[in-house]
Amino acid sequence: MLPNSILRAYLEPLLELDGLIDMSVDREQDWPMSEVDAEMLISSMDVAGVDKSVILPLDFGRIEEPRVGIEMYNEWVFESCLTYEDRLIPFIGIDPMRGERALDIVEKMVKKFDAKGVKIYPGTGFRPDDDSVREFWQLIDGLNLVVVSHAGASWGPLDENFNHPIYFWNVLERFPSIKIIIAHLGGKWRFETYEMAKEFKNVYADCSALQGWLPSQSEVAISRLKEAASIMPDRLIFGSDWPLFDMSYPYSQWVRFVIEKGWASEEIKERVLGKTFASLI
Repeated sequence: MLPNSILRAYLEPLLELDGLIDMSVDREQDWPMSEVDAEMLISSMDVAGVDKSVILPLDFGRIEEPRVGIEMYNEWVFESCLTYEDRLIPFIGIDPMRGERALDIVEKMVKKFDAKGVKIYPGTGFRPDDDSVREFWQLIDGLNLVVVSHAGASWGPLDENFNHPIYFWNVLERFPSIKIIIAHLGGKWRFETYEMAKEFKNVYADCSALQGWLPSQSEVAISRLKEAASIMPDRLIFGSDWPLFDMSYPYSQWVRFVIEKGWASEEIKERVLGKTFASLI
C-alpha cells in the first residue's frame, strides 16, 4: 500500500545481494505485496514468544501518494488488527503536513478505533518544530497520544536532513506533556536523543533496526544497547521494524539476542521488553 518509489528505495540494498542469493524480485514489480498481514505478524510473534506488538503505518504521501488513500490505508491497518485486539496495538500513520486533513484523520481514528498514538516520518520534508505543524501538536497534546518518530537515515526520495531528533526540542518546550518515542535511538544522531532525554523526562527511544548490525557486528548492537540503557534505562523500548530485517536476521533471533546478551540487568530488560511501553498507553 506504500508508494512504489519508497518500496523500491528500501528494496535497493537487498537487491545488491542478488548475486549471492536468488531474490526472485523484479525491480518493476511492487514489493512487498499484500502477503504482510496481521496473521503473518501473529505467526512471527508466536515463534519469537512476543505477546503484543505495536503497528506503525507510514505516510509518505507528500513524496508519492500510496496506492490507496491514506485514510483507507489507516482504516485497513486498524480493522486488520481487530481480530487480534488483545495482541496488536495499531497507531495512526500520518504526515502532519497534510494540514487539516491530517487533523481530521487523527480525530476520526481516535473516535472510531480509540487509537493510542501516531507515527510520523519527518524525512518526507518537514521539521517537527516548524510553525506550520503547531496545530498538529496541539491536537496530539489534547488527545494525549503517544508519538513515534523516525530518526536517522532515510533512502530514495526521502530527506534525512529532517530526521534529527533535536528538532523535537522546541516541540517539547511548547507541549511538555507530549510523550515522544525516537525510533532507532535516533540513528546516527542518537546523541541528540540522549541530550533531550536528560532535559525532558517524556523523551523515549526504541532500539529497532539495531539488528541491522547482526550477525556480523554483534558488538555494535550490544554497545548501543548498553549506551542507551545507561542514559535512559526507564525510557528505552524494544523495537523490531518488522518485517524489514527478517530476511537478514529473523525476528525471533533479535528477540533472543536482546533477552540473552549481557547489555543490562534483568530488571532493565523487563522494562525494555514491555513494562515501559505499557506505562505509556
